[in-house]
Amino acid sequence: MSTKIGKARYGSGSQRKYFKLKDGDQAFRVLPPLGELADSGRWSVFHSVHYGYKTSDGKQKPFLSPEVKNRKNGMVEVADAAKDRITTLKAKWQEAKDTGNKAVFEKLNDLVGPTGMYNLDNNHYMNVVDAQGNIGILKLRHRAKLALETQIKALNAQGVDPLSVEDGRFFVFTRSGMGRDTTFAVSILKEKLNVAGVGNVERDVVHKLDEEIISRLAVEAGQLNKLFKRLSADEVKAVVDGSDLMTGVSSILDKFCGKVTEANADEGFDDSSDASEATSSQPTAPAVTTAQPAAPTPVAAAPTAAPKTFIAPVQPKTPVSEMSSEDFLAHLANGTL
Repeated sequence: MSTKIGKARYGSGSQRKYFKLKDGDQAFRVLPPLGELADSGRWSVFHSVHYGYKTSDGKQKPFLSPEVKNRKNGMVEVADAAKDRITTLKAKWQEAKDTGNKAVFEKLNDLVGPTGMYNLDNNHYMNVVDAQGNIGILKLRHRAKLALETQIKALNAQGVDPLSVEDGRFFVFTRSGMGRDTTFAVSILKEKLNVAGVGNVERDVVHKLDEEIISRLAVEAGQLNKLFKRLSADEVKAVVDGSDLMTGVSSILDKFCGKVTEANADEGFDDSSDASEATSSQPTAPAVTTAQPAAPTPVAAAPTAAPKTFIAPVQPKTPVSEMSSEDFLAHLANGTL
């Protein structure tokens, strides 16, 4: 009877790789559905992930947004305290920017600016192999995912399954620009051949998953549905309420996340935003009436009330840069910064 022999792994093993698109061209071979998602055929999973909160040892622990929206009417059915905090602070950040309040702007910019500590990152995640043979998880913005799906559908129409074991394809992702100006394009990786009597021609690079790559998947690929910790809305609120705003440390995360999560906390925030334009509600103008007022009825003159004295909000004596988290939030709420 033969016995299967494997190669020993020493130490804690290598950290799972995360890929995100950079400016220029990058080629990835998307892997077929793996693990628990194999039977359902899911090869990518969409996640909204909060970054910025840390356990008491200072290690960042990303977690999923608990928000649930009604798709029909857009109403929020389950709130997300971490998202609400970002929304509130971003409004204050924009206000400070517009009014030239440099001290407040700089402090909030570190927290919720374009590359701030707190962010809610929305991406599609999928297992891939890069052109050098590295296995990891690729995160794609929604627009890039749509461009990828267009190429997949075109190949399907030709009878090709580009995510299959035997007949895979490398997709070339091209990114340019930053923020809302970011653009994505996806094409199929080609190789050039010289055919006798025909000349130079191009054909798709076909990639088969060999035994060496398959043997690495259990360790180097990810369970896409289990990449990030899922907290309830109440747990997220507890994390936010118990956190230090300036550092993101929330000891309550020790209980919910412990010291280890499967996700790579350093895989980073993507600055190619797909966020929709924010809308602000306009105040309703008072109703206008054209009716003539009735003749006034003579009444005794009322005693003149003493004029009210306007009391300006007490401005903080402590410089913004030296305020505690609690004082900073309190002054923001009171409009005294």
